[in-house]
Amino acid sequence: MKNGNNLTASDFRDGTCKIIFKGESGEEFYVIGIPDMVSKWKNDKTIPLVDVVQSFDIFTSPAGGNILPADRPSNGQLENTFNTSNSDDVVRYIVENGTTKNF
Repeated sequence: MKNGNNLTASDFRDGTCKIIFKGESGEEFYVIGIPDMVSKWKNDKTIPLVDVVQSFDIFTSPAGGNILPADRPSNGQLENTFNTSNSDDVVRYIVENGTTKNF
């Protein structure tokens, strides 16, 4: 990531998608996934998540949607939305309950 903690368009690997979860407050959180693996994982949870997501980094956009650069949410934001700031748990929740969108 060229901007330190910010995600830019050049950070995406070809063939990736955003897996977006919208919290009750309207804030969107997302991870970067591999589209065909997301659907496979939803049907077969024995597939390791490391094969489904590009990384275990969690992002949020100030206005949601496709705004770049994206920011990393604070532990407080994660706690408020997911009741945990453990990235493994949050990534699993987002992949399981989120919506897949192509870039």
